[in-house]
Amino acid sequence: MLPTTAAACEAVVLRCLLVLGSVGAVVGLAVAACGPAEESATPAPTTSEPVPDAGLPDAEEPDSGEPDSGFEPVANPCQDHPGEVVCAKNAAVDCDATGHPASEQDCGSQVCVPGTGCVLCIAGQHSCEGNALLVCNTAAEPAHWDPMATCNPGAGERCSATKGACVPVKLVGSTTPTGTYYQYALFDTGSTPFQGGYDVDSYGNYLYVNRGGKLDVYTIELLDSDGDGKIEPNQHPDNPEAPGPIEQRVLTFVKRYENVSLGPDSAAELYGLPDRLLFLKAHDAPDVGAVFEFVFGSGVTTKVVAPVTDIKLSHLGYDGVEGRWYASSEEHRRVFSYHAPSQSWVLEFDYPDLAGSHMDGMEVITDPNTGIAYVYVSDMTSDFLGQYRRDRDGEWVQVNLFAYAGTSFYLEGMGYGVLNHFWATGVGNIYEIGGGDLAKYTEPLVPPR
Repeated sequence: MLPTTAAACEAVVLRCLLVLGSVGAVVGLAVAACGPAEESATPAPTTSEPVPDAGLPDAEEPDSGEPDSGFEPVANPCQDHPGEVVCAKNAAVDCDATGHPASEQDCGSQVCVPGTGCVLCIAGQHSCEGNALLVCNTAAEPAHWDPMATCNPGAGERCSATKGACVPVKLVGSTTPTGTYYQYALFDTGSTPFQGGYDVDSYGNYLYVNRGGKLDVYTIELLDSDGDGKIEPNQHPDNPEAPGPIEQRVLTFVKRYENVSLGPDSAAELYGLPDRLLFLKAHDAPDVGAVFEFVFGSGVTTKVVAPVTDIKLSHLGYDGVEGRWYASSEEHRRVFSYHAPSQSWVLEFDYPDLAGSHMDGMEVITDPNTGIAYVYVSDMTSDFLGQYRRDRDGEWVQVNLFAYAGTSFYLEGMGYGVLNHFWATGVGNIYEIGGGDLAKYTEPLVPPR
């Protein structure tokens, strides 16, 4: 087993419980009055770093007893409605005979209907459970969801609760750059300890690389090569926010694991943890689209995501905020999420051609300053990194398109971790990209924005 810090060990225990104890757990369907959420979360490993306060309100100050001239009392929802059931936001309020609240029930994921109270759904309302389109049946007692159609993600369909139909996937984003990033380390085979490989990921200062279906492990050390007494991972001659020479990185080969069978090179992306590795075997029947876990210490490999959807996927990421796996397809520049209750990959969005022949990289990174999870995508070259997230309505938006101004390299696999940078494998090399405007979303800022 690779050495870990005490904090990393704590993360191991937490993540192992999540991976082994709750993958595939059924997540309840959320239903709102305007249409329920269209995806459910997938329990799985979480990142070890704490998520910072994301705008939570401060604790209330004790009441001083002094009158507050700016206070506006909430109107009595039962006024003019004695003996009725009324709705206050999404709470059902029973009114007494004098027109005052007698009791109140928070409808939670249900819908409040005046005169009735909390109900599962209302007539004509639609919902999505993975790829299944559902319609509310109010003729039954009690009301329930009936299946209406099954959307086919392999054919470019996704379920829309608001439209009550299976709809074509959207192409989201533009090809106009909005920010920059830079290349740092470059390690070639033959002249450095790098021994080749394709799919890559990172945890702590470790790099994990898929070489010929087996696992190579490396470490990265950053040196104070400019002698100023500082460790400066973002320092770059072209970076106006951290100008100066690139500080030296040292790559060290640690170990090769021969007792694991990873997926095919460049089509079996990795998700690294301190004591284990999760990986796709997306093109290998009968495990198309499945995710496996390999534990370093025991050498045991276990399938932890077993989809019934037959979709060939090559890239893997995990959203620790929502508890959701993501994967993507090279052929269509297409991103999917995993719906555990139905054991299905659900189509999320397509992104535009970024001039790299085809898609070859995807990662999900949580902004340590805001707690927002972003999906990053890349074509076969590292010229661009697209940044995406869901908006308040659950729709996907492109937040930024980061551009790299320099000599491009092939990108056959992409991971994130060491030095808060992305790491990519090409044909015979591994290299590091990050910093610039990209760093504002991947690294803690002082002061935070």
